[in-house]
Amino acid sequence: MRNIDLVITGSSRPQLFPFTWESFKKYVHFRGNLRVIFHEDFVFPKESEKVMNYLNNLKDRGEIHEIIHHNPCIGLGRALDDIIKNHIKSDFIFYLQDDWEFERPIDLDQLVWTMEENKEMNLIFFNKIKNYGVLNKAPCPQYTFSYTDFILWHGWTFLPGIWRMSKVKEKWAVRVERPEGFFTNQFGTHQQRQDVGWCEKNIGAYALGKTGEPRYVRHIGNDWRMASWRLQNGKPGGVHDANRMDIPYRGKWLPDLVERPHRNDNYTKQQIDEMLKEEAGIK
Repeated sequence: MRNIDLVITGSSRPQLFPFTWESFKKYVHFRGNLRVIFHEDFVFPKESEKVMNYLNNLKDRGEIHEIIHHNPCIGLGRALDDIIKNHIKSDFIFYLQDDWEFERPIDLDQLVWTMEENKEMNLIFFNKIKNYGVLNKAPCPQYTFSYTDFILWHGWTFLPGIWRMSKVKEKWAVRVERPEGFFTNQFGTHQQRQDVGWCEKNIGAYALGKTGEPRYVRHIGNDWRMASWRLQNGKPGGVHDANRMDIPYRGKWLPDLVERPHRNDNYTKQQIDEMLKEEAGIK
């Protein structure tokens, strides 16, 4: 029976995590032993205390096994650094943040088996947009590994996904600001990562699904950005526009989109366009 560590990082968002947790239990299927590790970063201590109360109730019910927290906050990069170096026990982890809501079923057993069968695969993640054949002018060809379809990715993403820990530990490096991009750069320069062959050999990151396939997860934290460089006037930053950030990417067979807690701020069309480009990794 497989053992998997589910690693969840959170940051003062008690309004969002219940949607993440309930959708994970509903849509992500695993028949092995799932050990759940949650790290809460105290960006806004009063809000994080609400998260801790929720987590402790889950722990009492046996749904969460280890709770880590830092007050004052240390940032996502340093939180992951602590978890990777001191808390992981499994060969693969499922990484998740506290602001993702699953929309489609995922067979975790099959995907971990696929990675076991195909050693060149180091990351399988679940897209928040549809799978494009070209993204940021880089081709994202489609592959089939062990009966399942994927598209190639040109970096390492912190979207929900399965990580091969031997590869992560080989390349792991951390920076306080923008840790995701900093880690991706450990796999090669931007120019090198535009090359399909380079990405196949040196990264091994793939999004689940065929080219053009709708997303698997909904980002409900678009306007609850808690990183120090994303805060706006001391409050959570970002923007939410469901007509442009959700509806074009989700499966047409899914029920109508249900509103989730978000912050309504007024942004110009240009500001929204710039944020959408950043979301998609378009420079």
